[in-house]
Amino acid sequence: MPEAGPEAEPEAEPGPDGTPAPELNVTERLLLSLRHATPQLHLGVREARGLAELAAEWIRRGITTTDLHRALTSELPPDGVRSAVGFLRHRLVQKLPEPLAPTAARPAAPPRVRELVPCAGPGEDHVFRAVGDETHCAPCRQEEARALQSARAAAYAQQPSHIPWRERVASLAANPAETA
Repeated sequence: MPEAGPEAEPEAEPGPDGTPAPELNVTERLLLSLRHATPQLHLGVREARGLAELAAEWIRRGITTTDLHRALTSELPPDGVRSAVGFLRHRLVQKLPEPLAPTAARPAAPPRVRELVPCAGPGEDHVFRAVGDETHCAPCRQEEARALQSARAAAYAQQPSHIPWRERVASLAANPAETA
């Protein structure tokens, strides 16, 4: 039986089908990617697998991979890291957050359904569910908007046609008495 020393790898808990837990794969990839953040934290595959279980415990405690990455790469020692494995193991153990407190499952409240409101629009009496303080249903509001647009288009058509500015200037130049 191998002796459990400082370099012994923690036993990974296999998933239900005998494969490693998914968070182990995620944390192993995260540990291998630390070399991109800083070359001081360059790990080999075997070293990353050895630390993956410690990092997976962070994920199980509700820490996101982004926050874990930040915790491992921020505030590095000013004189550098002598051993990436030792530094990361120390950080993973010493900065491990507290376990999540179990939350009591509250029964979900049924969704609140708004009451039916009578529509003030024309036509037969009908009701709708108002989102805010509407007094007209959506089809009546659309019909009202169409009627308003038609009225605006008719009013615009009744206005005298637009005279381009060049024609206005030419007419003023032809009759200088109108400008005075």
